[in-house]
Amino acid sequence: MTRTRPVFSDTWQFLPLITLHLVALLLFLSFILPAGFELWRVLDRQVFFALNGTLADGGDWALFWAWANTREKDLVLAVIMLLFLVFPRLCFHRLQLQQALVGFLALMLLLLPFRYGFYELAKVMDLTGPSPSRELTPSIMLTELFPHINAKDSAGRSFPGDHATVMLLWFGFLLWNRRSLGTLLAGVLTVLAILPRMVGGAHWFSDVAVGGLVVALPVLAWACYTPITLWLTHKLEKAFLPLFDLFSWIPLLGRLPFFAASHARRQQKAEANPSSP
Repeated sequence: MTRTRPVFSDTWQFLPLITLHLVALLLFLSFILPAGFELWRVLDRQVFFALNGTLADGGDWALFWAWANTREKDLVLAVIMLLFLVFPRLCFHRLQLQQALVGFLALMLLLLPFRYGFYELAKVMDLTGPSPSRELTPSIMLTELFPHINAKDSAGRSFPGDHATVMLLWFGFLLWNRRSLGTLLAGVLTVLAILPRMVGGAHWFSDVAVGGLVVALPVLAWACYTPITLWLTHKLEKAFLPLFDLFSWIPLLGRLPFFAASHARRQQKAEANPSSP
């Protein structure tokens, strides 16, 4: 079987590893220092009023953003994200798809300690406050415009933006593996996925620009510039590949491009053992 490019780095690259950590540190310092925090809040207020103010006339525009802030939209978004990992040409080659899916799971596992540690630090430093819809006026609430839609338009603790962190990691993962029309589309989708929480008022802009990036950048640094996440991916593959190979035998399902690697492994085994049944 042709050796495919791994979806994460298999070597240590210290310069980009350190650089991404420094960028994250500078972002964080800009937020916790008094002068920097005030500048962020000025920008936060401007972004909130510019985005939330577009809902004033209600109508279809506001209805769109109301639905964009529901769990149903999040489910559709999760399906679209999955499609990028299980179908070729959007980002990954056919023989990379199985490792890409398992690799994204490894990336989410890597995220957990970073996310938990940063969230606890934010609580200790009292950085996690109410969302702009609870602090600023006038604030146009989607739940008041459309009471029948369970839209998320406020939060008691909005920092950091977990939703944005996951989207940034997903896009960073795709971009590191391939730069194409598919990744450009993923970038647009990432922006569109992050915007609803800011339009509705559940997140400040800094929840994304600081909170999301301060977590996402170090995670991507360890994933893309050290062999650690690739090692974790290989460990997970040992558990998942037999399951993928089993599903590849199912008629019709096994014809999906996602199972190309399973068929290639089966063919390789047959060529290595021509006498076996």
